[in-house]
Amino acid sequence: MSWGFFFKGIHSTSKEIRILNIQGRDTLPDIESRTVQTASKHGVHYFGYRFQERRIRVRMTLNGSSLSNFRSKIRDIATWLNPHDGPQELIFDDEPDKKYYAVATDNSDFEGMFVKRVAEIEFLCPDPFAYSITESSATISNDSATINNTGTAEAFPIIRVDFSASATELKIEKNSKEFLRIVRNFVAGDEVVIDCQVGTITYNGSTNLITALDINSDFFSLEPGDTTLTVKPAGVSAVSLVYVRRWL
Repeated sequence: MSWGFFFKGIHSTSKEIRILNIQGRDTLPDIESRTVQTASKHGVHYFGYRFQERRIRVRMTLNGSSLSNFRSKIRDIATWLNPHDGPQELIFDDEPDKKYYAVATDNSDFEGMFVKRVAEIEFLCPDPFAYSITESSATISNDSATINNTGTAEAFPIIRVDFSASATELKIEKNSKEFLRIVRNFVAGDEVVIDCQVGTITYNGSTNLITALDINSDFFSLEPGDTTLTVKPAGVSAVSLVYVRRWL
């Protein structure tokens, strides 16, 4: 198989496309620096940043045996790239373990000699991060565990807690600094699922426990490297989590 990419689960070579160059993956996405000017100092005060969207440009060639054959192939490519369904998985052959969520937003017409024509397509990634193809998982044994996030960006876990004994609260501490605490009575057989990405807490498959959340709690993330999680009270639950690694 020639080098290329998968988009919407379809490989570019099936469209008889050959890749010449790809831009937009090797450096950081555009950065919006948050600053404010004050009359008391030169320059500005810096108080953070955010990553903007990522744009990936793919330069490619297309061969055709006749004008009508070219037109047929181009119509097929247009259908494949149609942004109607919003961002879809985009996976490049040189990083088959990572995916972007992208939508085609710009393109140039195929131009050049009759037997070989060149065009460029721009993919917009509203979320600038690359995601792991597979989920990572971990189990918190003996009420404490150190999780190693091998990505280069924070990941947001989904935590499942299965109670084996009664308790009057559930508290999960991150590196003894941040915590998430739920105050209510639990009994053996209860299940709590905490989604730190969307900020939800589900109790026994349906009930929302957000109103039982301690006001000082955080839906925390797993930074790159090691994160130690501690569960309290000890010895009353089995805790597991899944998360998807991300890369800049």
